Amino acid sequence: MAAELRKLREVKGLTCAEVGEQLGVSASKISRMETGVSGLQHEDVAVLLGFYKVPAARRTELLDLLRRGDQKGWWERQANLPSIWRAVIDFENKARRIQNYENMVVPGLLQTGEYAAAMLQGLDSTLSPVELDNLVASRIARQTLLTRSNAPQFLAVIHEAALRVPIGGAGVMVRQLRRLMELGEYRNISVRMLPTSAGATAGLRGPFMILEFAEEPALVYAENQDTAMFQEEEVDLAGYRLALRNILNVSLAPDATAEWLSATVAEMTA
Repeated sequence: MAAELRKLREVKGLTCAEVGEQLGVSASKISRMETGVSGLQHEDVAVLLGFYKVPAARRTELLDLLRRGDQKGWWERQANLPSIWRAVIDFENKARRIQNYENMVVPGLLQTGEYAAAMLQGLDSTLSPVELDNLVASRIARQTLLTRSNAPQFLAVIHEAALRVPIGGAGVMVRQLRRLMELGEYRNISVRMLPTSAGATAGLRGPFMILEFAEEPALVYAENQDTAMFQEEEVDLAGYRLALRNILNVSLAPDATAEWLSATVAEMTA
């Protein structure tokens, strides 16, 4: 969240002093909010988002992230959250580096709320509105780890097919692609696209996530239609790391990916 506030200010071309003067607070307060030195208060963040003219939907999403992110271990108390989700979120919050390859959907840590809702509803049409809202809120709350002061390095490699499947419709996909472009500008986030022109690759075996920690062994999380599991044996890790290297060898670089995303958005909105 702190990094998001800094980025919003920089986009407006303003200094901390200029923002502080306009809002009647000190420049140091704005600076502390952006660096995460001081805790973020809901009211202060709401004022800044309004001042920066952040769209209402995004403003609501960010404030919800702030509310949930302030709860240490919130996922442990979230009602009806699948146990495997609890484990994944716990490991994500402990990781210093996360590398995620997805071949059919946008990585959960980068999804917009509306994209997540459409995807989850498509996966399970029996979900009640309340259940769906809880799952979406939990997925969005996960994303606070990417903008905290000690955020992990995050590499997302996404197959082109996942970026062309119209989950939720064209409008939802346009906003999701724009969100990927925005997140790709963060220092700790790298977004790369695996083009369909690459043909057969190691990515055909399915999605996976490699999580690395400061003081614990790395592990891999993989899932398919019916099962999800963590693997920590060195032989398994070596296999996934090799697969990721092979995938990266034929993927677009971050800058080229950003250009592709921009061109695809233009194509979809023409």
